[in-house]
Amino acid sequence: MFCTLQGNPLLSSYCRSLLTRLGKKAGIEKRVHPHGLRHTGAAELRAEGVDIGIISRQLGHSSIATTSRCLDHVMPGQVVGAMRKREWSAE
Repeated sequence: MFCTLQGNPLLSSYCRSLLTRLGKKAGIEKRVHPHGLRHTGAAELRAEGVDIGIISRQLGHSSIATTSRCLDHVMPGQVVGAMRKREWSAE
């Protein structure tokens, strides 16, 4: 995904270090790491309304359940928001 100016692949250790430094420089308090970009991309697709089956295939998961667990971990606020919006009956 990332390469040098000459087109050679970057070392994974360099990418991890670079993202950590850039996250700190940007004032991001959470851990910034390459795999987090994968989670964020999946969460953005879901927020845009992309079907979870398509997201699952894009991520290469063999099961939609794996994708669902990933998204539940990354987007817990959506669960809380959905429950707050729901009208609860008094019965």
